[in-house]
Amino acid sequence: MSEDNYMNFSLTVLPGIEDIAQKEFEKKWSLINSASLPEIQRKKGKLFITSDISDFCSLIPYLRIPTDAYLIIDEFVAKDRPKIFNKVAKIPWHNFLRGDFPLVIVTTKESKLINSSSVKQSVESGLKDALKKSPIKKVPKSAEPITNKLHIDLYQDRLRISLSLCGSRMDKRGVKLYTDTAPLRESIAAAMLFTLSELAPNQKLLDPMAGTGTFGLESILYNKYNEYRSFDYQLAPFFINLPLRKRVKIEQGLFTSITLHDLSPKAIESIKYNFKDFLESVEEISVQDFFKLAKSNATVAILNPPYGKRIKLEEELNIFIERIITHSKNTLELEKLAMVFPAWAFHKLRDLKISEKRFFSNGGIDVVFVIIDLL
Repeated sequence: MSEDNYMNFSLTVLPGIEDIAQKEFEKKWSLINSASLPEIQRKKGKLFITSDISDFCSLIPYLRIPTDAYLIIDEFVAKDRPKIFNKVAKIPWHNFLRGDFPLVIVTTKESKLINSSSVKQSVESGLKDALKKSPIKKVPKSAEPITNKLHIDLYQDRLRISLSLCGSRMDKRGVKLYTDTAPLRESIAAAMLFTLSELAPNQKLLDPMAGTGTFGLESILYNKYNEYRSFDYQLAPFFINLPLRKRVKIEQGLFTSITLHDLSPKAIESIKYNFKDFLESVEEISVQDFFKLAKSNATVAILNPPYGKRIKLEEELNIFIERIITHSKNTLELEKLAMVFPAWAFHKLRDLKISEKRFFSNGGIDVVFVIIDLL
């Protein structure tokens, strides 16, 4: 492959699960690309990769744990606004952009230029100057519009210009339409499912408090090409002239079967609507009180139980969690139980055999993701 096709990229990841995202990237790279795995630099909330354009972009529709993917267009020391203007004005934007003038998002930290508004003004002025000389092409009328999001990160006087390759976030799958009162971000669900499947491969999955089916849907879609939405890179000038790649069909799934229950009939109706194209991939969808469930064919379970915030509980959360663990172990005789819930409740639990433990933030709430060994 031509060295001209090698560029710098980054993936944005929820802080706290960067290593899980890296494992996903490495595993799917080996399944989809024939080229050697590139070196991955891991930082808080980011993975940095230098790769062939086709190899990297072809992976984007298969990735489930990152929330965005970027092409790093330039990076340089920036201590004054004229330098930013001149640098931006010299970039051949017609090679990167198509459609409308880009949305410029600026963050500054620990730098001489700390005013993000003034930095944004310099970047936009440089862009306008460059586009006067080399205008960008319009998007075909038959295609979906391109967002053209430019992220300008100025940290310790070093400025990085990154172009979003996705448009809307990657965890916006384009599939699930009905949601509930306490949704879990799809990228977190994917990370939990992948980790559970790595610790307990070839198991039957139960989600007994399914809400509108995020866990089930993510487990079905995890290894599939996402054909339900578009990504900005697909019409970008630097990508569109490259040879087309055939889609790779990944045969293996995360679990051998999926069973979904919820106490709410309304939630079950939403699940059936969200799963209308995937019903053949599910063993059972039914209204069921978890604590009245006397048996299950499943061997592992995953839950996002109500926290007592948006959905009220009649008991303390930690006591509710203890009841879930006891029922999963003693009545259902499950092997492993994966859950996500507020971190404060975890610190009140005792005598647990933990296979995996992660602390992070979900919707502004400090939560913990745990996998409990019940054997």
